[in-house]
Amino acid sequence: MHPARLFVAFGMVLVLLAAGSIWDSVSNVDATTLDGSIIQEDLEQARAFSIAQAATSLGHVAPEGSDTWSVEDAQIYLLEAWKDFTFEGGVIEKERIEFERVYLELESVRVRGPFEASATYVATNWNAIVDAGLRADAVNMWQGVVAIVWELPILLWKGGYHSFISLYGFLLIYVLCIGGGAIARMQVCWHSRNERLSMAEALDFALSRWRQLLTAVCAPVMFVAAITIFLLLMGLVLLSIPWLNFIGGLLYGVALLLGFLVAIIAVAYAACFPMLIPSVVTEGCGGEESIQRSFAYLFSNVIRYLGYLIVLVVSLVLGYLVIRLLTHLTLDITANLVGAGTLNNSLSGAGAVQNNSIPIMGLAWYESGAGFLVQLWETIVRDLMIGWVFSGFFSTSAMLYLLMRKACDGQNTRTIWSRGIIQGTNVPEPND
Repeated sequence: MHPARLFVAFGMVLVLLAAGSIWDSVSNVDATTLDGSIIQEDLEQARAFSIAQAATSLGHVAPEGSDTWSVEDAQIYLLEAWKDFTFEGGVIEKERIEFERVYLELESVRVRGPFEASATYVATNWNAIVDAGLRADAVNMWQGVVAIVWELPILLWKGGYHSFISLYGFLLIYVLCIGGGAIARMQVCWHSRNERLSMAEALDFALSRWRQLLTAVCAPVMFVAAITIFLLLMGLVLLSIPWLNFIGGLLYGVALLLGFLVAIIAVAYAACFPMLIPSVVTEGCGGEESIQRSFAYLFSNVIRYLGYLIVLVVSLVLGYLVIRLLTHLTLDITANLVGAGTLNNSLSGAGAVQNNSIPIMGLAWYESGAGFLVQLWETIVRDLMIGWVFSGFFSTSAMLYLLMRKACDGQNTRTIWSRGIIQGTNVPEPND
């Protein structure tokens, strides 16, 4: 676990989280129904019921105008009501249970923006991939990957979050290309020359190849999108207009061939994705050559590639489990040891395992201030855990590419391109 690679990955996580949080805060878009687990009508009914419960909880009469409250308004009112209720004293366990139940019901139906909804969807399916990996269930692992890579963009597009998927999607791809390219370059340089690049050197190299990296990652997707649009227009024009239906029926065989091409490219792209970025930073090649190399290596030796891919996934899953265990132990041990000597509620929300998300009311300013700083440090630790996933993925992907290149081209895994060398050779570039 090279520190420089981990810090690059940590920076990737910070950029993505910050941009997503800002988007949700300024867009005011509700994407709670993104995963399809609940329809909008049922969600609105659940929100109205939860708000009504909050307005009349703890023996209160619903305040005037409570029928126009948002979920956030109801949460604020409930917390203030509970604060006043506990200040009076004489709180019994039944009342505490009622307060916690109502608050958690509000929390379950609060508005979630497209970023938070997408992050929850990714986290759920990532955990499903990890669980399936522990059971050696390749089918469910593949389904989890498809859900994240393929189904999530479709859900966002069908849900009408076009601006989010376009703008944030571009930022995501750019961050993956630059950060992933830097991490992969660090790995191949360390493997080839036992050279540990600094963060600045690796990022500078990746930034100098940003066009090639974006082309390698985006070109297959754009090609598939172009064919998809053509098929949609074909259906709209040739199979929707009278007298042209016959021509559309005759040309449906062409549509099937194009659909088959889309399926082949989509599956190959998903399978080859780990090699696209490493090939650019290893060979110094363009995006088109990166795609050609990756697809050629896949189709020329499918069995070997699948074997390497399984090793990559297994190592990533096992490594993540170890890192997650260490992270949780770090958070819990620190919170328990420091909390044992703490005489106030500064550490009330510390630790890896949180029973619920209910804030504690009535904290002094110094307790809430210290608690905020504690939560900030714990968030950094959790973000480092997520960063390890990025670092581990792009590092192992770089080795996967080198091994496939050796298997298919017979090229030594320690041969990589460097500045000043003619691409594809070991010959220095001529001086002008």
